Formats: sequence, C-alpha cells, structure tokens
Amino acid sequence: MSHDWRNPERVAPWKPRHRFRTTEAGIVAAARYREMMSAAQRAQDARVALDEAKQEWASSLGVRSGDGILLEEMAGGAVSLADLQPTLEACNLTLREARGVLDRLIAAGLIEPLEGITQDRWSPRSSP
Repeated sequence: MSHDWRNPERVAPWKPRHRFRTTEAGIVAAARYREMMSAAQRAQDARVALDEAKQEWASSLGVRSGDGILLEEMAGGAVSLADLQPTLEACNLTLREARGVLDRLIAAGLIEPLEGITQDRWSPRSSP
C-alpha cells in the first residue's frame, strides 16, 4: 500500500464478509486485555484505571487503546466485520474506523485475513 498524503490513515477496503482469524499472539493479547480490564475495574478510581490499562496494553502492542474491544470479540469467535456489527454499534464505530482497527491488528500480528487482499485493489491495473 502506498502512502497517500491526502489521507494518511487510508485503510484496506475489507468487505463486511471478509473472514479473519485470530493468531496465537492475538489470543494471548486478548487474554491479557481481559485480565488488565478486570483488574482496572476493581481499582479505587475505575475510570482512570481503565484508561491507563487500555493505553498500557495498546502501547505494548503498537495498536490503539480502543482496538482491544474488537480483538477480544475476534478472539471470542467473531470472524468478520459483519460478525462485529453489534459491537461496532455499541461502541459507535463506523465501518471505516473498524477497518482501521483490523489493519492495525493485522500489522501487529494479532489477526490475519483468511484470503489475501490483492495489490490491484489499491492501484489501477497496469496494461501489459
């Protein structure tokens, strides 16, 4: 994927039914996320503790603090954006934002697409 200065956070055009699988590292990261969120909820100031725990979890993996929610859903069995729809609505995430989360989770090695995305989806077909 080439860099587009007009849209620095360009995301892959994943279709709602495109299937993904959670990697072993993703399963471990989702379990760690659940543990950290559970511990933070028991803190004196749970709201601050949750924010700090999410940030710590995310920075250790090179993702964003809100990405853990979708990773947790995927580790629990969701395999596509269509499966994640109820979570997206509950979190007020657009399809574009969710695609960005998927891209970050893929880049971090936490999930992987079951079918590859081809380069021609990003650039015009070149004639031979």
